[in-house]
Amino acid sequence: MFRRNKPEISITFMSGPYDGKKIPFFQPDIGDERVIIIGRRDNCDIHLPYDSQVSRVHARLGCASVPTTSTDSTTSPYYLTFWLEDSGSRNGTFIEKEIDPIIGRVSLRPGTMFRIGRTWLRLDIPLSYD
Repeated sequence: MFRRNKPEISITFMSGPYDGKKIPFFQPDIGDERVIIIGRRDNCDIHLPYDSQVSRVHARLGCASVPTTSTDSTTSPYYLTFWLEDSGSRNGTFIEKEIDPIIGRVSLRPGTMFRIGRTWLRLDIPLSYD
């Protein structure tokens, strides 16, 4: 079956010079994981060269597409899970209004805002379409 459009996930800048800009990424195939690298380094998926508080490779945002049981109406159902992990940055990675930086890998819900350096980002609610 030919799929005209692949479902997307997106991150929206909520502050800084790119405020309001949305960056789309393809959702991973069912059973796979997509990792988005955030930092000041040129080859990062989300590049933050203007923020001096951001490390070269500051954090990683992951999305896994987990298969689930088929039903009469859906033959290949799946759900998405998200996580955020600091990559050993000097200034930490923060979620919402938390005072302390995250430690290790933490689950992230769509609609959640998080801070990398001085830049606020939001994991958007994903849209699926065929």
